[in-house]
Amino acid sequence: MSSSRVAVISVHTSPLDRPGGSKAGGLNVYVLELSKSLARLGWDVDIFSRATSARTPEVTEIAPGVRVIHLRAGPARPLSPAATYRHVESFQRAVIDFNRRDGAHYDVVHSHYWLSGLVGERLKAAWRVPHVAMFHTLGEIKNRASRSENESPLRIRSEASVIEGVERVICAT
Repeated sequence: MSSSRVAVISVHTSPLDRPGGSKAGGLNVYVLELSKSLARLGWDVDIFSRATSARTPEVTEIAPGVRVIHLRAGPARPLSPAATYRHVESFQRAVIDFNRRDGAHYDVVHSHYWLSGLVGERLKAAWRVPHVAMFHTLGEIKNRASRSENESPLRIRSEASVIEGVERVICAT
């Protein structure tokens, strides 16, 4: 019998990025350590991230049962969240194309951050599997908590849409 498989979506940042760099911090570490923990529990884990360098290999096995899959969607360089948003559809198509070539069956989609949640909702529909999301931060809360924060209405609307669609929202404490 084959093990269960999860598609982890981390569009805007890769767990292979060094923490402290551009768009690399706690979320990267969280996704990496969560994926390793799931693998130790018997899950096969594929982490999908947008390629930010032409030199990045498409597939990198980082631990037994854990692969990071970097896909081309937009320019191969780091992008702001707003710029990444413009490539959400092409990223989702790249995930589906990779999956067709690879042949893996996913039992669940687990997305991280609002951009990934948008992709996760589309994959949920395409694969007919449950979708769980973790936001790490919410734009609405950031805006309320700090006068210096100004998260976009696009992000806030997108987060609300993802929350409406997912089966579960994961909250860290």
